[in-house]
Amino acid sequence: MFVSVLSFVLLFGVSYASDTVAPVPPSLGFSSSVRSVCKPIPSTLSLCHGIGYRHMRIPNLLGHDTLREAQQQSAAWLPLISKLCHRDTKKFLCSLFAPVCLPELSGPVSPCRSLCEAVRDGCVPVMSAFGFPWPEMFNCSRFPRGTELCIMASGEHEERTAEEVKHEEALKGSVICDACSLAAEGETDIQENFCQSPYSFKMRLGSVSTVGGDRQLVPMARSRILRWAGGGAERAEGIGGAMAHNALWLQEGGTCTCPGLDSAEINEDRGLEEDQMDKRQGKEGGKEGNGAPGGWYLALAQAEEGRLVLTRLVRWNRGDKELKKFIRALLKQSCPEM
Repeated sequence: MFVSVLSFVLLFGVSYASDTVAPVPPSLGFSSSVRSVCKPIPSTLSLCHGIGYRHMRIPNLLGHDTLREAQQQSAAWLPLISKLCHRDTKKFLCSLFAPVCLPELSGPVSPCRSLCEAVRDGCVPVMSAFGFPWPEMFNCSRFPRGTELCIMASGEHEERTAEEVKHEEALKGSVICDACSLAAEGETDIQENFCQSPYSFKMRLGSVSTVGGDRQLVPMARSRILRWAGGGAERAEGIGGAMAHNALWLQEGGTCTCPGLDSAEINEDRGLEEDQMDKRQGKEGGKEGNGAPGGWYLALAQAEEGRLVLTRLVRWNRGDKELKKFIRALLKQSCPEM
């Protein structure tokens, strides 16, 4: 999943004009005939391991058109990271070799000129000692000042004005998680992408929690596996009740909204309050799922870094008969094994 504008602002510090939500970053002078696309950061791109986001723009800000080229060229800069010449060296280099992909923007986000200058001033003495000059491709004059959308040096974003803070708060909650941005066409989208998804589920949720910025969804045992590892549900034979312990993950779910999930949580909280009141009054009550959002969900997922990551999540808002009919239609599709 792509990191949201808000979470990137909070994590890395991004400067932007207060009346602009998603401007297009300026060109840095590198041109390419390849259309800008977002790709997962490959494990071979060691320079940017643990940088804080998982997807990058290709071509990058140095004009590399392929992930292979970006990986090969970035490897030469690993020794500089180990020299600890500036705390933002990795942030600066990765903003060029593996620029973050933000869904609200059509292109990559550049480092601010001040970030470049801070890293340059800290690292040039170290580089010079080994006979290496500061390269022209890192010429700080080509990067935008803090008045434009760009990545700031650590600490700079702590000096934001009250107006900028207010603007960031206004942005909070406005970015919908990629897996949840389906609205009314969600059921159609599930049907169209069912065969292309390695994992598919009909589920009720036992618990929802935030772990390290992601949301962890644990299905109840009565949930049903529709597709497993690119084949039919028979591939999941023997799992059975273990569905109650297998988590699905909504990447960056702690900083983006998921309407079907969030509204259900609010309604469930209200329902639990009513239940508690009924119990105090001696009435029957009780909600299933220990406070987790109620109702059925349809979910598609893929395996990523040892976890099942949601690519689609739709809350079923119609009756059980319609749900059973929809599931039968899904399973009638002749899906080739992946």
